[in-house]
Amino acid sequence: MKPRKVSIILINYNSHQFSHDCVTSIREKTRGVDYEIIIVDNNSSPADYEALKPLAEISSVQVIRSRINLGFSGGNMLGIQLADANTDYYYFLNNDCVLRTDVCTQLATFMDATSDAGLCGAQMFAADGSRQITFGYLPTLGSKLLGHGFVRMINPGLYPNVRKIYTEPVQVPFVMGSTLFVRASTFHAVGGFDVAHFLYVEEEDLAKRLIMKGFTAYLVPQAEYIHFTGQSTIRNYDIEKEYYISLFHYFRKYHSLPERVLFRGYYFIKNLRKFARNPIYAKLAWFIGRGSPMRESLRYRQVIR
Repeated sequence: MKPRKVSIILINYNSHQFSHDCVTSIREKTRGVDYEIIIVDNNSSPADYEALKPLAEISSVQVIRSRINLGFSGGNMLGIQLADANTDYYYFLNNDCVLRTDVCTQLATFMDATSDAGLCGAQMFAADGSRQITFGYLPTLGSKLLGHGFVRMINPGLYPNVRKIYTEPVQVPFVMGSTLFVRASTFHAVGGFDVAHFLYVEEEDLAKRLIMKGFTAYLVPQAEYIHFTGQSTIRNYDIEKEYYISLFHYFRKYHSLPERVLFRGYYFIKNLRKFARNPIYAKLAWFIGRGSPMRESLRYRQVIR
């Protein structure tokens, strides 16, 4: 039987050393599938891009440079345009990750055997070897107003325990975006990533659309990887704003106006209550109160190289 084809897409933004380490781990661990690696450089500095170029000399690796920062969704959507048109699976992997097991083979084997799986993910570990939360819950008014513990008690199937150590595959609401292994045909059917999401909430949005098409997400804990969490993204006020821009774009797509008003009130109060800890939270509360306007996204504050 012909091996399954996996197109692995990495986004590089001023983090070439992570990309080198990630590619090395893929080449060392991957044995049971045919694969290609596509690296999208999201308008890094000239020096960082130059340091990335040697990876293009590897036969299984392509490197493409975007003259603008397309964000997570846009960068990955650019990457799939270079992928083999007949690929079986896309693996959207953060470049600040390294594989601990033959993740691509393990996830492809699982997806082959699980017809309702639209996407799945491997178990995440931190650099110190500690097990990390790998999946989350789609945002609902019930979970926000009543708390995750309460809604999990009422419906444990819909809200599996994120801190439990799983030894077998488990159906989950969505998988963290650092490792998204997606059936190509299903990804095509839902239109891929929504590029209006620049940096955040892409995985929730993709999972939601897969659910609407009758597919589900799974955690496959036997497959393991290390994520040097958020090492390629520096947190600041603008980055925090970007999260709420994406979050409320999600709410506008899937929730009614009354629900959106309640969500806005919830997040406004949540941030305002933390004002004493750091004044940035008052600014975030005001930003949310103003409607989290997309026109203030970082995507509109960049220079084309």
